[in-house]
Amino acid sequence: MNAITITKKKYTIEQFASTKRILSLPEVAVRLLRIAQQEDPDNDEIVRVIRTDPAISGRVLKTVNSAIFGFPVRIESIEEAIQKMGLTMLRTILLGFHLARQGESEEALRPYFQSHWRSSLTQAAFAELIGERIAKEQSQAFFLAAIMQDVGILAMLSEATDDYVKNVLDRAQFPEVISAERCFFGFSHVDVTAAMLKNWGLEDLFGPGTISNHHNRITTARESGNVDLAAVLQAANIGTEMLFSSRKSAKPLNGSVSLWADFLDSHLGIDFTAATEIIDEVCNRVNETSAIFSFDIGNEVCADRVISEAKDLLQEIALEHQMRSVRCIRAAKIEEDLIYRDSLSGLFNRRYMNESLPEFINQAALKGQSIGTVFIDVDAFKSINDRFGHKTGDEAIKHIANWLRASVRKHDIALRFGGDEFIAIFRDINESSFQQILDRMSSSALTLDVDGQAIAISFSVGGIFVRLSKSDKIEPNWVIDQADQAMYIAKKNGGAQHSIRKFVGMEPA
Repeated sequence: MNAITITKKKYTIEQFASTKRILSLPEVAVRLLRIAQQEDPDNDEIVRVIRTDPAISGRVLKTVNSAIFGFPVRIESIEEAIQKMGLTMLRTILLGFHLARQGESEEALRPYFQSHWRSSLTQAAFAELIGERIAKEQSQAFFLAAIMQDVGILAMLSEATDDYVKNVLDRAQFPEVISAERCFFGFSHVDVTAAMLKNWGLEDLFGPGTISNHHNRITTARESGNVDLAAVLQAANIGTEMLFSSRKSAKPLNGSVSLWADFLDSHLGIDFTAATEIIDEVCNRVNETSAIFSFDIGNEVCADRVISEAKDLLQEIALEHQMRSVRCIRAAKIEEDLIYRDSLSGLFNRRYMNESLPEFINQAALKGQSIGTVFIDVDAFKSINDRFGHKTGDEAIKHIANWLRASVRKHDIALRFGGDEFIAIFRDINESSFQQILDRMSSSALTLDVDGQAIAISFSVGGIFVRLSKSDKIEPNWVIDQADQAMYIAKKNGGAQHSIRKFVGMEPA
C-alpha cells in the first residue's frame, strides 16, 4: 500500500493582508482618515466628504445623538456633530462600522466572529476606561487602537478558515491565540494587522511599534514616547484574558486578577481602587458600544459571577498589600519581596522578569555564555480547581513552586509567569546539561496529598537553548515567545513531555 503524504499549505502575511474576503475600506472612509491624520485637518473638507456618503452621514448623526454622548439637545448638522465628537471619535465610527460588517453573510463563521468581537470590544472598553484615568483626552484614541490591534484575525479566519479553526481556535481562545498562530503559520495576526494597516495607508495611525507590541510578554515602563498607549493596550489585553479566564481556560481567576492589578500599578500608576472601578464598568461599556456600532457579540461579555469574584479578589489583594506594607516599613528586604515576588508561590514575579531579564541576557551575551529558557505549563490544572476547589489549587501552585525552586541554581531565575505558568532561565549552561534539565522537568510526576488522596501533577515543558556571542542583541520578548511556542507543541502532543528549540543568536541552530 502506498503511503499518502499530506502537504501543509503555505500561507504568507501578505496573502492574508491583501485578502479579498475582507471588506476594503470605502473610498470615503479612506479620504476622511487621511484628512484626519494631517497636522492641521480642514474641518470644512471633512464635512464635504461626509456629505457625499448618506450612509456615513446618518451613522455620524445617529452616534452623536446616542446615549454614549448624552447631549441634552439633539444635534442636527454634520458640522456640529464633528465639533462635538472630535476627529478621534469620527475615525472610530468609520472603522468601527466598517469592521462590524465583516462576516455578516458568513453564517458558518458567525460564532467565531462573535467571539472575536467580544474579545476586541472588551479590550477596547478596558483601554478606554484606563485612558479616562491616566489621559482622558486620549481615551478615545486608546479605544480605537484596541479595536484595530487584532483586525488581522479577521483576515486569517476568513482566508484560511479550516486551518485557523482546527489549528488555532480548537486549541486556544480569544485573545490568547498568538502562540497557536505562530506554531502553525509561522507568524501571528499581529504581523497581519501591521501589513493591513500599511495597505490601507494607516500604518502611522497609532505610532511606530505600538500595535505590534501589544502581545509582548515583557514591557519596560517608559520605553518610548508612545509608551502610555503601548502599556494601555497590553493592560487591556491582560484584562480581557482575566475576564475570559472562566471560559474553558486553565488559568485560575485569582492569578489573572493579581497579574492584571500588578501591571496596572507598576506600568500605569493605577491603584487597586481604580482597578475595581474599571472592572465594575467594563461589561456595561462593551454592551453599550456593541449596540451603537452594531457589533454582533452574541451572549454577554462575561458572567456577573466573574465580575463579582474579580472585584472580591482585588479587595483581598489590596488589603494584603496594605498589611504587608505596614509590616515592611522597617525592612527593605520585605519591601523588595513585595515588589518582586509572587505572594502565593514566593517565586519571582512578572515585574521582576520585566526589569531583570533584559540585563540578565545582556550580561550573558557580553560574556559569550549560553542561556536556556524553560516555559512550564501545568497539565489539566483547571481540573484540580474544579474537583478539589481553589484552596487546593493554591496548594498545588505552592507545591510546584517548591519543586521549581529546587530545580534551579542560585544564580538562575525561577518565576511564576501567571496562573499555572512558570518560567526558569539558566545562564552559562551547556546544551547537554540543559537537555537533562528538560528531561527531568517533563518527566517529573509530582503528587499533592489532599485528605489522603494523591493528586498527580504533570507538565508540558518548552525549552530554548541559545548560544550567545558578544555581538548578539537578543530581544527578551523573543526568548519568552520561543519558549512558549515550544511548550505549546509539547502540550499539543499530549502533555507530560517537552519540546526544545536551539539557536545561535536568533538564528535556528
